[in-house]
Amino acid sequence: MVGGKKLLITNAFDPLKNKQIDLAVSDGFIVSADESTDPDETLDAEGRMVFPGFVNIHTHLDKADLLYQMRPSDFGKSLEENRMLLRRFKKQYSTESLKSRAKKAALEMLENGVTAVRSQVDVDSTGGLTALKALKQLKQELGKQLNLSLCAFPQQGVLDPASRDLLDESLSFGADLLGGLPAVEGAVANQKKHVDALFELALKYDVDLEVQVDESNDPRHFILPYLAEKTIENNMQGRVSATHAISLSAQSPQVAGETIKLLKKAGVNVIVTPGPNLVTRFNLPGGVHSRPSNSITLVKELLAGGVNVALGTDNIRDIFYPIGNASILRELYALAVSTRMTGQQDGLKLLEIASINGAKIMGLNYGLEPGCVADLILLEARHPRDLLNTKSLIPYVIKGGDVVSRIHVERWVA
Repeated sequence: MVGGKKLLITNAFDPLKNKQIDLAVSDGFIVSADESTDPDETLDAEGRMVFPGFVNIHTHLDKADLLYQMRPSDFGKSLEENRMLLRRFKKQYSTESLKSRAKKAALEMLENGVTAVRSQVDVDSTGGLTALKALKQLKQELGKQLNLSLCAFPQQGVLDPASRDLLDESLSFGADLLGGLPAVEGAVANQKKHVDALFELALKYDVDLEVQVDESNDPRHFILPYLAEKTIENNMQGRVSATHAISLSAQSPQVAGETIKLLKKAGVNVIVTPGPNLVTRFNLPGGVHSRPSNSITLVKELLAGGVNVALGTDNIRDIFYPIGNASILRELYALAVSTRMTGQQDGLKLLEIASINGAKIMGLNYGLEPGCVADLILLEARHPRDLLNTKSLIPYVIKGGDVVSRIHVERWVA
């Protein structure tokens, strides 16, 4: 926590209460504006919208900016081919170069209003613990600017003993939680063994789980229900997240509805990464279930079913996603367009997906009420419906009550 200073934000719009407010901060927490005396700094929001900071709940800082090491022949490959290609890059990893790339992306996120990040960190026989060591150093360096949570990610699977030992070592070394990727194990039976192994490790180290599942349009790629069932079986309700879950949108309405009810019962969060989800390409035999572009999970249906949905940028300028500028607003645009979230109340839902919902997963007390952590952003909009219709700049980013990013806006149209 930064804290210590007193900050007063005046003339801000609170979208949760739909009214203008003054907001006071003391010692890193929001306090009643009536209690604010002699602030160290006063910000006039000029009608701008105030909201808890964005939470980038799924990204890969260890892979950020690998784009600039790619050859022309490395572009446009399928997800399966990219996973093989990645091994070539990881063999050349060094702690310093990796940390430098990751820091650049993390600071871009900060300027884009992100106050908390959960990064996947590859842990496997190719890269060992190099990425985790680098990002653990970065976590310490950026502690006053950004909450950084590190997820040990078994990019090459968990079933062989060497990979399992590395995950054990990574969790002992200080990874905050455990990731998963069942699809790399091949047959469904092995994918289920992968999920089983993840729960064993999560229980052993008392950590949360985030598992990447069902990334294609193929309805046969559907291990999401099994993940939810194992969550209940292992009494880990509320501590498991499923990232992507794209093939949920390829199921029949009945199967999708039953699965959403199961996710709600299990307290499984669903994390969506819109841009990368839409770009991902698979090599499917005979082109079965292939489409010109990929799909996205049933965001609106999940929300309606009471499932917590959060958002991440996923990969940034790398093998898997060679575009991106660390902008949550850009990802919200992709989400709104791909799911037709253009209704009167959808602007606020998008804000919550990008902020409060991710904070719940990370255990952060994000809100605008007294007692909430003073991780805040002022957006260049006066109302949630204008969120994606105004400049994509975040004029102020506030961490623990301290302004950690200021961007001068030359012209702001009411």
